[in-house]
Amino acid sequence: MVKKLDIQFIKSELKKINNLFLSGNYEKVIEKTKVLLKKDPAQTPFYNFIGLSYKQLNNLQMAEDTFKSGINIRPDAPSLLCNLGALYRTTERFGEAEKLFEKAMKLHPKNLSVLVNYANLKSDLNQINEAIDLYKAGFEINDNHETLLINYAGAFQIKGDFENSKKILKILHKKFPNNIIAHKMYSSINNYEKDTEHQIEMQNRLKDEKLSFFDKATLCFALAKSYTDQKNHKESSDYFIKGNENMFKNYKNANINNQIELFQKIKNEFKLHQFDNKKQNHKPRLIFIVGLPRSGTTLTHQIISSHSKVYGAGELPVLKNAFLKNNQLELREDVLIKNLNIEKFSSKILGKFMIYDKNSIILDKAPLNFMWIGHIHLLFPDAKIIHINRNIKDTALSIYKNMFDASALTWTYNQEHLIKFIELYKDLMKFWRHKLPNLIYECDYEKLVNDQENETKKLIKFCNLDWEDNCIDHTKNETGIKTVSLAQARKPVYKSSVNLYEKYIEFLPFLNQIKE
Repeated sequence: MVKKLDIQFIKSELKKINNLFLSGNYEKVIEKTKVLLKKDPAQTPFYNFIGLSYKQLNNLQMAEDTFKSGINIRPDAPSLLCNLGALYRTTERFGEAEKLFEKAMKLHPKNLSVLVNYANLKSDLNQINEAIDLYKAGFEINDNHETLLINYAGAFQIKGDFENSKKILKILHKKFPNNIIAHKMYSSINNYEKDTEHQIEMQNRLKDEKLSFFDKATLCFALAKSYTDQKNHKESSDYFIKGNENMFKNYKNANINNQIELFQKIKNEFKLHQFDNKKQNHKPRLIFIVGLPRSGTTLTHQIISSHSKVYGAGELPVLKNAFLKNNQLELREDVLIKNLNIEKFSSKILGKFMIYDKNSIILDKAPLNFMWIGHIHLLFPDAKIIHINRNIKDTALSIYKNMFDASALTWTYNQEHLIKFIELYKDLMKFWRHKLPNLIYECDYEKLVNDQENETKKLIKFCNLDWEDNCIDHTKNETGIKTVSLAQARKPVYKSSVNLYEKYIEFLPFLNQIKE
């Protein structure tokens, strides 16, 4: 039996450990908590602190082992089941994660953490209606939970249900006025031509000098969008500049040289490699839409995934995680051609894609997969690769106008880095066209929006699919959209974005430095 004195001691030590964890001193958390764990191995928080610290230090195996050890002692502990499930989720072991969340749901059907974690997994798998049902169940238990509310609102946005998303975001604004992300989410789906109340609220919020660089950037991007709605190009440009400058300050170690080195290594890998350039006439297992961000990849994704044989999976991290070391800009040793076991590796990666839908063609629209075109063709010679071309200045403007979630896109927040990345992209695409002539479908965004039906028929034919009238109206496609295009891609095709840069070039002169 644990003595009262021991309970007080444990509480005191856990408070100290929690402070260490919040300050980011993960090594010290592990050191101190392991000492406590030896004294009392039945304490669930000990396993959580150690496991989460290992996760933060990117030692995922030790994190997994720690959570499993805790579950062996406390098999019904919801926090341990959730933390191990969340770990599996981040490493794309979705089947194992789901089993853990299902177990936790049976044991603790009204546990908020269980509901939110399980809903997050469903969202990852594009099972957005099931995710919403889980968030709703959590909301009915506790409508005062910040993380739940932000995810619930986000799920409605992914689905395209913007009115319900607004309702949840308004609750967030009221209960958690310091949540800046909620302002950005609201701005992405609100029309400021008619409603300026929220615009004024954001301007007042931005006056707070205590805001972090990230929060300032978030508000600036949201305000810039509001002025874009009002066609006030000068004000929107000013806020875009401020947003990008603050965001770039948030990434102190941002370095375009790492990107330059990676692109050169990729070219060196395939410089002497001879591909089999035979066209495949059967249905592919995989379709990849690639290009620069904001080039029209989401629109193309919605059009092609309207086909009954295609599952639109959105932007998947599968290839990025497969080819880069710990998500850094460095190639893994086992993906170098000299070390690559093509049959084994392709089977492993294909399995990760098939998790989303075993019976359909999987469509992945992660734009930066253009880096992996050589690997894609090497591993999946029957895969279809569609490259989206858009007026490069329009694309650059659209990139600069948006705030992205991924830390891998730090080059988007600096004008010089953005110009350089576009040069790198154009050079690498030229390299791939030379290595793989006639195997990459070049889809022209401007042609697609001006002659949607004919261009769509060409896309469907390239994918070796039979024509379906569903593909004409992508607005009926219920596939979830998780990118910054979530509002635009729900609309009918519009042409107002063609040559849009001309309205901004006076205020964003760096666009003149981008070569066509």
